[in-house]
Amino acid sequence: MNGSKNPNPFLHEATQPNFIPDGPCVKVGLYLRVSTQNQVEKESLSTQESRLRAYCQANGFIVHQIYIDAGVSAKDTDRPELKRLMEDCEKRKIQAVLVTALDRITRSLRDLHKLVDFFSETNIRFISITQNIDSSSAFGRFMRDLLGLIAQLERGVVAERVANDMHHRASLGRWNGGNPSFGYTTYQRVLEQLKEKGFSEQQAKKRAGRLAPEPKKLYIHPEEAEIVRKIFKIFIETNSLRRTAHTLNMLGIKTRNGRTWAVSTIYKILTSPTCLGKISYGKTKTDLETGKLMSVKKDGWKVFNGQHEPIISEKIFQEAQKILISKSRKPKRAGRTYLLSGLLRCGKCGGSMYGCTFEKKSSGKSYSYYKCQDNHTRGTAVCEGLSIPAKDLDDFAVKTLADLSRDTVFLQDKGKMLSILKKELKPDKGRQKLEGLKKAEKDIEAKVETLLEKMESRLIEDSDFKREYDRLKGQLRENRLAQEKLSDSVDYSSAAYKALSASFEEISSFGKNWKFLDDKAKATKISTIVKEIKVYEDRLDIQVFLDAKVEQPSTAV
Repeated sequence: MNGSKNPNPFLHEATQPNFIPDGPCVKVGLYLRVSTQNQVEKESLSTQESRLRAYCQANGFIVHQIYIDAGVSAKDTDRPELKRLMEDCEKRKIQAVLVTALDRITRSLRDLHKLVDFFSETNIRFISITQNIDSSSAFGRFMRDLLGLIAQLERGVVAERVANDMHHRASLGRWNGGNPSFGYTTYQRVLEQLKEKGFSEQQAKKRAGRLAPEPKKLYIHPEEAEIVRKIFKIFIETNSLRRTAHTLNMLGIKTRNGRTWAVSTIYKILTSPTCLGKISYGKTKTDLETGKLMSVKKDGWKVFNGQHEPIISEKIFQEAQKILISKSRKPKRAGRTYLLSGLLRCGKCGGSMYGCTFEKKSSGKSYSYYKCQDNHTRGTAVCEGLSIPAKDLDDFAVKTLADLSRDTVFLQDKGKMLSILKKELKPDKGRQKLEGLKKAEKDIEAKVETLLEKMESRLIEDSDFKREYDRLKGQLRENRLAQEKLSDSVDYSSAAYKALSASFEEISSFGKNWKFLDDKAKATKISTIVKEIKVYEDRLDIQVFLDAKVEQPSTAV
């Protein structure tokens, strides 16, 4: 069967792998669930339990554990007792799961598909007594796979329906929702802005209705529209995306979010057909297998005349497109690896720095620099900028690390720093606390078992059982959460200690075989030692991965 997750339902029973047989050897878990509205209806917890116990008795099954999600919706699988059931399946504490009906365990076909896959992978028999679905039979497996196919079909049909509806809306020139393009607003956006300014709900609705009468339609935002016109004007005059961004930032003009302008934002506005009064559709599509959005090539986009007003004319838009096309060819740069790529920060603005290479046409020589990214894309209004010769910066950083690797006084501090770290993290104390929590967990579980035995023997009323069970369940949940946090802390302590020790080893061996490494290997080696390099006009601040003062994850509960 080539390792397939879902065995072929049409194979003979004897060919199916490792299914649990019938009989008294089967330990089962009963899953019960009611929503708040169903507490007093006929499918109560006690009714479900009695039906499942009768089924187990008739088939010779042993009831090992009962999992009760009381007053919990089945809209998703985020339920405490369902999670505990799945954990017990993985730990092999039970061999089969019984429910009275499929909607007790989930109301979502997608979630049901995931659950039956989980039961199949963990070799757990799944039985729904009402629908007569049993994964140990060929028909049961057929129904399981059929449900999976139905779920997949449903997802595909829904996706197609939504896509067709959005395509139809776009073809009519209607906006399909989302964040309105810069230069436009909507009824909802106007409403929210008015409420932020202090207008009451009624006043805001009345005023928003005048400014943007139709809820799902784009309307021109006067201030933003003026900026859009200015962007096209500056770009056509300068023939430069970068100069356009710089000019806007110099003038103190901000984006919708109050930020400075970047080249990518300018490009998005210049190429958007929305400002022409058009609606575009089909830039992305959903992958039905993964559920993720995928980009679509430009020739697959659809553009329709919209119902909203244009901000700029077709003539101005096309003029901007011609300039963009003429500048779409990127200049060739001499191929090289920048040793400090991704590590450099501008000392003036704190932004990242990038490597770039220029070739002098007269001599054919290449010159490489590290430059401030914010200065390049946003202009001097954001950062005055730094431009440092790449070779000088690389050589200085390499020399500093090489000197550090030979610094005997520094390396002798290794034992002292590791000792300080171990003392601060206190992993041994954390392990002791963890053992105490595990012991408390066993005590709570024993109380739960006793409570369940009382319920099985009818020594306790349903209401009393529910109240006590919820209390114990809450204690168990808090205990396990505390264990999880403390376990993370203990693991973190060990990892931090090992990381510090490894950093020392990387630094002490930095100079070894350096001359035999290519530029890519050199850059990788530097990145394993250096956390960040802050570049100033007269100095470098190099931070390496050595720090005895680390913050642990919180263990508070």
